[in-house]
Amino acid sequence: MTLNAPAPPGATATADATVARRVRARAPRRWSHSALTLLMLVIGVVWVAPTVWVMWASVHPTGSAAPTLTLRYFRDVFTDYGFLPNLLNSITTTVISTLLGLLIGTPAAYALARIPFRRKERITFWLLTTRMAPPMLIALPLFILARQFGFYDTVWLLILIYTAVNLSWVVFMMRSYFSDIPVELDEAAAVDGASRLRTYWSVVLPIARPGLVATATFCFITSWNEYMFAVALTSVRAITLPASLTSFLTVHGLLIGPMAAASVTVIVPILALALWMQRHLVRGMAMGAVK
Repeated sequence: MTLNAPAPPGATATADATVARRVRARAPRRWSHSALTLLMLVIGVVWVAPTVWVMWASVHPTGSAAPTLTLRYFRDVFTDYGFLPNLLNSITTTVISTLLGLLIGTPAAYALARIPFRRKERITFWLLTTRMAPPMLIALPLFILARQFGFYDTVWLLILIYTAVNLSWVVFMMRSYFSDIPVELDEAAAVDGASRLRTYWSVVLPIARPGLVATATFCFITSWNEYMFAVALTSVRAITLPASLTSFLTVHGLLIGPMAAASVTVIVPILALALWMQRHLVRGMAMGAVK
């Protein structure tokens, strides 16, 4: 018996047609992949180019044609423009509001995810509606109330507002993380005699740590970059970094060098935090996305 018998002519033609169809089917995929890659490259350049320009302007003397570098603008920002108190205000308001948001919102998210009670979904929706109003709509009545009660231009007013802003995000994000954790773990802990609080603290919360890190990072970035409330509710003592950037726009023009140095000072902590938390951040954002 011959092992390598010649294939019928019709079989060869059919195989060639099949290969041709596969090649034609892959061609649109290559074009779509190339177009998507080009689009992502353009978007990346649009997002990165302004940041690169700001970083270059912060170390390059204004009006100088030579490629000389200097740190004079950073020194001027902290010495001549009094940027250090603004930096301390941003650190204080951001850190305390993030911790308070997590301390209050995480147990609330666990209760909404685990404990059955009436109108639970309505409460969750109500928390989300607090983020639907534009900040300018809320800033005016807050300004009037802060003036009346003597809280205007204080750090604690910003901490209270930032905590309220972060609270809805903490509840919304952490609830999805807690919902993805099997409820059998709670039942097993209850069988072993653990209370609801002990189960939350010792069993569920350590498992949800990636989601907690992602939520904390998100709240930190939101509070650090907040601009509208900081401008409307502060003037001198409690002004933060983003709000202080407007001081470089004077009647004589825009102070490009100092403004760029101040902008880099605002950008660098967030960039460093994102790079440091990248592994936990990716795990936390992926957690809860797929049931």
